[in-house]
Amino acid sequence: MLHQALTGFRALALVLPAAALATSSCTPSSDIGDTGVAGTTTSSAGAPSAGRGGVASDGGGESLAGGAPLAGSATTAGAEAGGASAGGSASTASSGSGSGSGGSGGSGGSQAGTSSASGAGGMAEDPRAAARVLDGFALLKPCVSSFTPSGNANNAGDCCCEELAQNENQHITKQFGGDAQHTYQVKVRIAGVAERYWYADGQLDTTSKLFYTGGLPTIHSDKAPNSNLTPGQGACKIHPPETDGQFELPFAVPDEIRPKDGCYNGFNIFAMTVSSAQGKQSYYLNYTTDFDGSDRQPHSVYKNDYTVTIPIPGQAQLDFYTIDGDHHQVTNNGTMTVPNLKTPQPYNGNFLEFTVLDVTLAN
Repeated sequence: MLHQALTGFRALALVLPAAALATSSCTPSSDIGDTGVAGTTTSSAGAPSAGRGGVASDGGGESLAGGAPLAGSATTAGAEAGGASAGGSASTASSGSGSGSGGSGGSGGSQAGTSSASGAGGMAEDPRAAARVLDGFALLKPCVSSFTPSGNANNAGDCCCEELAQNENQHITKQFGGDAQHTYQVKVRIAGVAERYWYADGQLDTTSKLFYTGGLPTIHSDKAPNSNLTPGQGACKIHPPETDGQFELPFAVPDEIRPKDGCYNGFNIFAMTVSSAQGKQSYYLNYTTDFDGSDRQPHSVYKNDYTVTIPIPGQAQLDFYTIDGDHHQVTNNGTMTVPNLKTPQPYNGNFLEFTVLDVTLAN
């Protein structure tokens, strides 16, 4: 009798841990993990910028992937709350009602995570997804492959390298994403090594001193009026891009970025326009007031690295332009680099690259 009772207790002792183990594993960890992944997939396109934006002291630390977490990433918290139901359901060994309570608590956690994934200002998609076409995009103006930089770190750039026709004057179109009913405030880092240009009758960004809204390119300044020049003289090149028989301009320069007198002085214009049902707005990326003491900018390239916020309507058309006039450019001396960019460096030529740092809804 005693032997049979002891045997029965041993059997029961073996059965209870096995039952508890079976009950605690009824919610697979892969389910919780899958929920977390689904909530963070919108960050995948911006992930490369996490390494890039972290160094810039002007706000680059808030990279697309690294700043405030995407709304969907909050599902991790929900998944963890749901995961607690596994521990709660282990109580089924001692109480059936306890099992029901524990299970519903886990369900509530999962629902909390799901709702946060869809909540980004009432939108199903994080606003930063609208600006993916800008993240890592670069305007590249390479020198001909036969050009070898001097390696002289003491100069302000090598003057000069020749350019192929397809690289000298460029027009590139991108489609912004998002909802056409919304305007997005897009915070971008613009960085690279490039010449600079004069622009007038617009508004200079007072922080960067490089980003310029509206206005037009010009060969005139207070220091160099150049009022007596005609095409073919001095800063008004013999072959402005629109009349060049050697390197025919492959596009029409829109009125929003075309100099009033049609004169180009041979330095690189870096421009973009934003077009939507609300109208068209022009921007320039490389403003300067520097003067060579004669009639134009110095023969120099500069390291550029600044942050600016651009309002862009959803579904707007983005047009980027590089416009030159003399088939060559001042270029990197082979030692000039800007950290944390995708473009291989030192770049043999001129370039400016965009990194998306943050996007918020303006309305």
